[in-house]
Amino acid sequence: MISMETAAQFGSIENLVQLTAGQYTTGSLILMVSYGAHFAFILFFLMMSLQLAPRYRIVPVLSAVVMASAGLSLLREFSLWQASYELVDGIYRPLAENQSFTNAFRYGNWTITVPILLTQLAIAFGISRPDLHKRVLRMIVPALLMIWTGLYGQFGETGDWSRLNLWGVISTVFFVWLIVEVRGVITLGVANSPAELKGWPKNIWWYFLATWGLYPIGYALPQLGFTGDVVVVRQLLFSIADISSKLIYGIILSRYVLRRSALEGYVPAAEALETSPLGSAVASRRGD
Repeated sequence: MISMETAAQFGSIENLVQLTAGQYTTGSLILMVSYGAHFAFILFFLMMSLQLAPRYRIVPVLSAVVMASAGLSLLREFSLWQASYELVDGIYRPLAENQSFTNAFRYGNWTITVPILLTQLAIAFGISRPDLHKRVLRMIVPALLMIWTGLYGQFGETGDWSRLNLWGVISTVFFVWLIVEVRGVITLGVANSPAELKGWPKNIWWYFLATWGLYPIGYALPQLGFTGDVVVVRQLLFSIADISSKLIYGIILSRYVLRRSALEGYVPAAEALETSPLGSAVASRRGD
């Protein structure tokens, strides 16, 4: 077992904890499903963009970009997971061949994808261009500060709890700032949405809070102890949060703009929403 005096240099608790075969396999499956799910939906979002009115097509296209970026990052995490553990006497030991594991690649990916996710929100809700740029910038600034301060703090997870918690609190302050800005965009989204769709922005708001709220739990989890269960559960929390806040979020926004396109008279969107050949034909003839 690595002494606490040298633990800090390894950055992540994964480098301090031995795993059973079941824990190692579970962690591998979590990461594999995560990157596989993101890659699988790239084509889905690109194809869905063809059903939307031109002004909304960028929303699923941006989701496809997020899927590619997140998928590559998670594939890298999976490769590190496999390379950094070695099976010895039935136990998977960390730091195999001096290869360390790190969650920092997740933070790097969030730096790319989070601004895209926030930009999607403003575009989907039809915010006018001058206000769009201002609103997006006001969301991106606290989002990046939240990510970078969290990244700095997470290097204390191997036992430097004062660093972990201090920078966790600072990161949370930026998260609160972010949700205030997101709430402002949601309010505009409710005002701009057709009457039939005004409930969608409200539901997205609660979904945003629920899914993004998983990340700080995963951040703080190492304080429960350096055990294999903590390692696996944290990977599970991060992966659930990534799939929920990127993939499922993208589907929700795409379905919203699909309905909005149909209500604005775009025939392919109306056809896509119909569940029967007859309904699609009627939608085409009416142009609704």
